[in-house]
Amino acid sequence: MSTFLERAEALTDKLAVAEDERAKFPSDLYSKRDRVKISILEKNFRANASAFNYSSAEIPEVQINAGTLLPALGDITLREVLKRNVKSESSASDFVRLIWAFLLAVYQTSSSRDFAGNHPGVLMFDEPGQHSMSETSQKALVNLMSGLKQLQSILAASFDESVAVFHRVTEGSPFHLIELPEKFIGPMQHDGTM
Repeated sequence: MSTFLERAEALTDKLAVAEDERAKFPSDLYSKRDRVKISILEKNFRANASAFNYSSAEIPEVQINAGTLLPALGDITLREVLKRNVKSESSASDFVRLIWAFLLAVYQTSSSRDFAGNHPGVLMFDEPGQHSMSETSQKALVNLMSGLKQLQSILAASFDESVAVFHRVTEGSPFHLIELPEKFIGPMQHDGTM
């Protein structure tokens, strides 16, 4: 019994030390600089959503959730919206606009001189015109991505298989076009042939 009491006393002392150390932790784990960075991320996110003609909610309602650092509408984060029927929260194309806006905002915030984050500087979008995305929004995406000089952006898109749509969407934006001869790229054989 005396051994148990001796151990209990030592454990009580350790617990008191641990509680003292825990009390020294800041109640807010974000520094003032972190808060500024989150604010800039949200500002970039909203500006991008507006540029892409997001309209399922008022732009001031879209935000960055400080707890998850994910896009949110009110208290519903983008990740939670993914688990639901997208159309119940916003149109499918507007949902895609929020994804574009967020991914670009992360790059924009990371690449600013004030924060010098560690974004790799590469973004790839596969068929950004999906979900009947308007040409205006696609053009805004291409224009924004081509204007970010340090960003290597790759868009794999069919533009509704229309050369006219391609020209309208890319007009005025610098780009390097790589055309594929076929609609489908087949699996590579071991000898290097298709």
